[in-house]
Amino acid sequence: GSLDFGDNYTVTYVSDNLTITARAITITADSQSKTYGDADPELTWQVTAGSLVGTDAPTGTLSRAAGEDIGGYAILPGSLDFGDNYTVAYVSDNLTITARAITVTVDAKNKTYGDTDPELTWQVTAGSLVGTDAPTGTLSRAAGENVGGYAILPGSLDFGDNYTVTYVSDNLTITARAI
Repeated sequence: GSLDFGDNYTVTYVSDNLTITARAITITADSQSKTYGDADPELTWQVTAGSLVGTDAPTGTLSRAAGEDIGGYAILPGSLDFGDNYTVAYVSDNLTITARAITVTVDAKNKTYGDTDPELTWQVTAGSLVGTDAPTGTLSRAAGENVGGYAILPGSLDFGDNYTVTYVSDNLTITARAI
């Protein structure tokens, strides 16, 4: 550089190196959530220890463990890359998938005393089922064959753990037989 000892010295200069080491940073994934059947939110992160220099920015994105049912799925480093100038410690978090809320409303039914029961049916009146999801089981009704109203019950109708179901019941009404 400009180092000068003046005319009174004869200088022999022995060089060495300035070594630049990688900057240590910690990247922490942000906790995320979604409802079953919805698209994944953007997976984001924060620098929680150390700092990036100037306008340095990574390439790539985070990823997550595979799965679409309710539960927690680890958010992984994926292709996120800060280059050779950084030593990265990664702290994972989870993408949590929560149950989808639906309301199932039973259809009111009627029959005449002595006839067989009609098929007990229902509709999704709030929320929606995802893709080809379909319940298992059937509705049932309160016991009785005399004239009157009998509550239609959820019975064995089951939408699985991916749904939180609110049931709206109605009645099977048995009317008098005309003779």
